Amino acid sequence: MDHLDAARLLAAECLCFRSRRTARAITRLYDAALRPTGLQATQLTLLGAIALGDDGAQPMGRLSDILALEISTLTRNLRAIEAAGLVTIGRSPTDRRVRVARLTDAGRTRLETALPHWNRAHEALLRTLGEAGAEDLHKALDTASRALGAAPGALPPADPA
Repeated sequence: MDHLDAARLLAAECLCFRSRRTARAITRLYDAALRPTGLQATQLTLLGAIALGDDGAQPMGRLSDILALEISTLTRNLRAIEAAGLVTIGRSPTDRRVRVARLTDAGRTRLETALPHWNRAHEALLRTLGEAGAEDLHKALDTASRALGAAPGALPPADPA
């Protein structure tokens, strides 16, 4: 098999190629809608995952599991929102070995003000995919995540409404 055959096989069969291409397209849609908030989709996802924790805080290990990110990547991704004053990174009051990401008041406010922008992007995506297509994609992504060991039960189930 030569390089062109290998490239054709990858383009035709590779789930990683397809999932990354789709993820980038979806991210572009959300990034465009979120631009007025000063947040990128990845940053909003981080804020949301942190907010799901007790008192708006998540241990770094749990956050890493929820987002299926290596700790080093998570730490790098948190830097911009920490510098913007949206989160703080500190130690757990009950176990000083555990680092915790915590939303600040500014982070809570930014998450709330970003919601209408996120909602516009989300509705546009639902219109594009159709209700059944969006539901199928949601189920397929959750099934794949669980099968690949990405924190089963880390996120609340989707609201079927």
